[in-house]
Amino acid sequence: MRKLIILTIMTFVVWANLTLAQDSNKVYYSLFMEQSYQFGTVDTRIDSGSFKEGEHFIIPEAVLPSSPVDFSKYQELYDALVGGKFSIDYGALNNDIILKIFIRNLDPNSNKYLVKGKDNDTLFAYFEMRIWELPDSNFIPEDSNYYFNDGYKARLCIPKTQAFYNFLNIIGIDASDSLGFAYFEDDDWTASGIQTIDNGDSVCFEGIHLSKVGGGRGNIYSITGIKLENLGGISNDFELYQNYPNPFNPSTTIRYSIPNNNGNAIPVQLKIYDVLGKEVAVLVDKKQTTGNYSVTFDAAELQSGIYFYNLKAGNFSKTRKMILIK
Repeated sequence: MRKLIILTIMTFVVWANLTLAQDSNKVYYSLFMEQSYQFGTVDTRIDSGSFKEGEHFIIPEAVLPSSPVDFSKYQELYDALVGGKFSIDYGALNNDIILKIFIRNLDPNSNKYLVKGKDNDTLFAYFEMRIWELPDSNFIPEDSNYYFNDGYKARLCIPKTQAFYNFLNIIGIDASDSLGFAYFEDDDWTASGIQTIDNGDSVCFEGIHLSKVGGGRGNIYSITGIKLENLGGISNDFELYQNYPNPFNPSTTIRYSIPNNNGNAIPVQLKIYDVLGKEVAVLVDKKQTTGNYSVTFDAAELQSGIYFYNLKAGNFSKTRKMILIK
């Protein structure tokens, strides 16, 4: 009888794992930058790939092309978004989808966004997302919102890098301002269905649907934004932040800061250990200068459990705990 019960449990576990694997819908994404002109728009593709629900893609570093259309003037804007992590909750989708994300509304005469909305205020981010449902390639019209299953969301986290602060300075957002995300609907902004979050090392939105999303001064959305003065630039001290997400499966992001060292590079090591103290991964082992850094740790080959990550930078050393759940 006991053997039968054990066999039944094992069969259920295998069935559950197979079911989860089969039920995970896939997102085929492309990332574009798009310039606005009086006669229309011109775009260039920056990245493409795929990820599953519960996973993410990261906006990669890229050198923007200067021909045949000049996108290079937006390099500082794009650099402000590099490292941004876009994800969709597991269970949010009923089908595989094709997702095209356009960094849009770019002023052809500068490296900024055009003003948008009734208040014509400054934007630090603006995305328009177009979706096709598979297998029938059912296109969701641009002016429609693609809602997720109840209780599930998509999110984008923009890291607080020096490039991010540089761009805020370029567009005139200062310490007296607050930052917030909102949907653009009916020619104006609304915070309904979207939330702005400060994750300590990044500024994020969580939204219940995909459509047109902008980030700007929090007051233009009539919401409580994140005070820029509370975001902090590069720390005056070494910092090792809590990984995000945590718990995670199968990957997570680890961020850390190196303070001003008179422009000198110092040796930096970031390593992962299991609960027995055995080294399982080396993420960073090189000299680095002042700045905010982020590293993605992929634990697909590791077993569920508690792990530790340790940062050594010069004479600084700090360890934090993280949890892998599969």
